[in-house]
This record gives sequence, structure tokens and C-alpha cells, in this order.
Amino acid sequence: MYRKEIEGFIDSHRQEMIDDICKLCRINSEKMPYTEGKPYGDGAFDALHAALAMMEDYGFSITNYDNYVGTADLNDKERQLDILAHLDVVPAGEGWTVTEPFEPVEKDGKLYGRGTADDKGPAVAALYAMRAIKELGIPVKKNVRLILGTDEECGSSDIEVYYKREKEAPMTFSPDASFPVINIEKGRIPGGFSA
Repeated sequence: MYRKEIEGFIDSHRQEMIDDICKLCRINSEKMPYTEGKPYGDGAFDALHAALAMMEDYGFSITNYDNYVGTADLNDKERQLDILAHLDVVPAGEGWTVTEPFEPVEKDGKLYGRGTADDKGPAVAALYAMRAIKELGIPVKKNVRLILGTDEECGSSDIEVYYKREKEAPMTFSPDASFPVINIEKGRIPGGFSA
């Protein structure tokens, strides 16, 4: 029903969205040792605060859960959907050929840099989907909350902190990495085999 309007919004904000992804991807948010008020170190703290400022600048109501998790709410209605993304990254490693890991580059229609696919790029894409709905005035009956964690790559202890304070929405999805190919990351069953 609103597909053309949403696609038009995203197209007209394409460069702004890329700039926002690059802003977050320039921050090395690998997990570091705990320091006072920074549960996963300086980088995760900086990435979370940059994302919270971005979401607030776009008119969303934000909440910072003690620098573990940050959220943005589409509206003040009953929560129906949680979008679960993260701002931490795995160590950069070696072998980067198109760019340095924390200097994002757009080349041949692709964005290269640590976090562009996992998961800062998808986090910003979800933010822009929410922004399109908000700025186009598309009527919705329930709330959508974007949840940005900072410890997904090392065990998701951040989300444990969040869910001790908040109830899960009836629906949750995670636009992580190769979403929608990878789309069920709400749990796992570790197993083993014995003879």
C-alpha cells in the first residue's frame, strides 16, 4: 500500500544512509576490557553513543540501558515488534584488499568495511525503515523498537541485561549479516555426539 512512498524515501536518503553506516563503521567496536561505565570498552561505548545520537536526531525516543544496549521507539504505543541488531564487531583480522577495516569504502555498488554487513549496516537500514514510516506519516497501530546491542559477537551478555529489565515483544527479528537468508538467531541448541 505504501511501497512506492517507502522506496522513494529510501532512494532519496540513500547517500545519507550510507554516510550514517560509514560513521558507525569508522568506530572500532571490538570488545575490550570493562572500564567504569563502559562494559565492553571504549569502542562499543562510542558506537552506542553515536547510534543513540543519530536515532535521537531523527526524532526517535531513545533509551540507554547502562551502556549495554540502546533502543529507539517508533511511537509510544504497545510494543509489537523488536528489531534486534548490534554495533560490536569481530576483530578486524588481516587480508583487507579494498579498504582498511575501519575506513569504509563504496565501490562498484558495494560498501566495504568492518561492520557494513554484520551488523552496523543492517542496524542503520532498520533505522531508515522506521524513519521512513515516521517521516511519511504512515499510520501504525503498534510500536516498533530498534534494539542495538554491543556484545553480540562475544555471547550477548548485553541482551541478558536488557531482558532483565524489559519484556520481549510478541515478534522479534534480527537483520544480521545475510538477512533474510540468516533470519533465526533468537536461540541455539548446542549439542554433541557420542559413540
